[in-house]
Amino acid sequence: MTTVDWVIVALTLLGASGVGMWFTKRASKSAEDFFVGGRGVPWWLAGTSILATSFASDTPLHTTRLFRAHGMAAGWFYWNGILSMIVIAFFFSRLWRRTGVVTDNELMEFRYAGKGAAVLRGGMAIYKTFLLEMITLGWVILGMTKIVKVIMDLPDTVMLPLVGAVPAEYAVVAVLLVVTVVYSSASGIWGVVTADFLEFAIAMIGAITLGFVAMSKVGGPSGLRDALAQSSLGPRALEFMPSFDGEHFTLLMFGGWMGIQWWANTGVDGSGHRAQRFLSCKDEGHAIASGIWSLAVQWLIRSWPWYIAALASIVLYPNVEDGESVYPLMVRELLPVGLRGLMVASFISAFVSTVVSHYNLTASYLVNDVYRRFLVKKESPKHYVRASRVTTILVAIISGTIAISLPSVLAAFWFKMEIMAGLGLVYVLRWFWWRVNAKTEIAALLTSVVVALYLHYSPAWAGGEAQGAIIRLMLVAFTSGTVALLVAWLSKPEPMEHLVLFYRRVAPPGWWGPVAEAAGGKVPSEFGWETVAQMLVSLVFVFSGMFALGKFLLGEPWLGLGLGVVAVISGYTIVRWVFHGRVSHETPTPAE
Repeated sequence: MTTVDWVIVALTLLGASGVGMWFTKRASKSAEDFFVGGRGVPWWLAGTSILATSFASDTPLHTTRLFRAHGMAAGWFYWNGILSMIVIAFFFSRLWRRTGVVTDNELMEFRYAGKGAAVLRGGMAIYKTFLLEMITLGWVILGMTKIVKVIMDLPDTVMLPLVGAVPAEYAVVAVLLVVTVVYSSASGIWGVVTADFLEFAIAMIGAITLGFVAMSKVGGPSGLRDALAQSSLGPRALEFMPSFDGEHFTLLMFGGWMGIQWWANTGVDGSGHRAQRFLSCKDEGHAIASGIWSLAVQWLIRSWPWYIAALASIVLYPNVEDGESVYPLMVRELLPVGLRGLMVASFISAFVSTVVSHYNLTASYLVNDVYRRFLVKKESPKHYVRASRVTTILVAIISGTIAISLPSVLAAFWFKMEIMAGLGLVYVLRWFWWRVNAKTEIAALLTSVVVALYLHYSPAWAGGEAQGAIIRLMLVAFTSGTVALLVAWLSKPEPMEHLVLFYRRVAPPGWWGPVAEAAGGKVPSEFGWETVAQMLVSLVFVFSGMFALGKFLLGEPWLGLGLGVVAVISGYTIVRWVFHGRVSHETPTPAE
């Protein structure tokens, strides 16, 4: 890292912080302004923020690790997410916007009633904060420490006042955490999403730069293909479809990823940072557009620079054992002065955008769903904004501490995936089926945690790294799903008057017959076979567009051209079909 590189990094930090701090006054009016931006965020800003939040500095690290182990077919570990993102964009985005809640946990008291709903809302807020979100922040911070350690070639330790000797990479990441917590706690969601837009652009420029340089170092597409044919992965390293050879890929892995993983998670209905962005949108139409925008950009553009760099790393660094350290190693050794600084700036941008989004989300859980709901109920709006800022600082301190204890980025990713797998089915059914109640979610959560912890720490269920994880995921999902369905059938449903309120406002599709009758007739849901057809066309658009770009980059231009034509036709069709002449559903008032 030269002076030029450090200047580029410093300007990136100042720019992101300045953009974020600009919105301090706007975020200080109320907790709703702080967490959902007064519900005035446009679709392109909300959609880009969804992209930036999922584009963390750790993402290319675990992507590289998987591609080095399984080749191009490792993409299916990520591509199963296309299925859930399509359902979220066309279906759940508008339902979230109709609820008018502030957080996804608040939905629980809108959907359910009584003490069970209150316990579920508060308990889930605490659980998500101190387990799920902290694990996420922990692995993001861990990924950044690996990047800092490899790229910057720092000394082993530095001396800090009052602390003494600490690992140098921790000191650097601590500085980044201080910067992010200052502007996240000051600016609220408006500062977060606006800075996300700038940071996503910088992160993409850096990723594309490294992908281009790595490809040129191996002799372009033909050189990459020839070299990979001689590698441990063999001639099928660049094949999109897995070979199921039992060594690098198994049918169980593929079936688990495509058949289970995409829905066996709490994000299957858009819960978390996606729901927060949908709730921040101007109206229902903007919520849908933000989902489609993030879907298209993520799979057609965002991920390919990582894939190219990961595949090239197999040729350039065949003997490096820690697959997560290879990506920053490429930055240090392949990029010249200036470009290296740009790449570090892109890492910082990705890190900052993810961290501040999760800071804001976790603060919303603790303040809106615990502090204001149960502890301090009748304070001024500014009081809750101050509480949100203090909470953000505490979240940063705790997550930084957790990062030190995590074994690896991918291990933490898999553990979080396993421990919440049992809630995916319930999170979908609560929108479709009137009999799902608070007890159903509580039963699914408890079963998921108990089974996941048992399997995770039991040597008998360890298995191989990837295959063991998918086996545990499947067992958690099926066990918890079975228990949840039994509880829904055998327990008493929520009070009818409460279900009618939810039904009238949200107008969900599915099995709501008794509720619709009590509400005086079925409420038009705007969902039917036309929505299903739109989702299928979108599936064609995303996969054909993603594979078209891949074939161009990997030296098969004619096949890429044919797939590109399919992508253009299906993409144009879906945009005209969904948005031409569409009238937005009336935006509801907040639920409380």
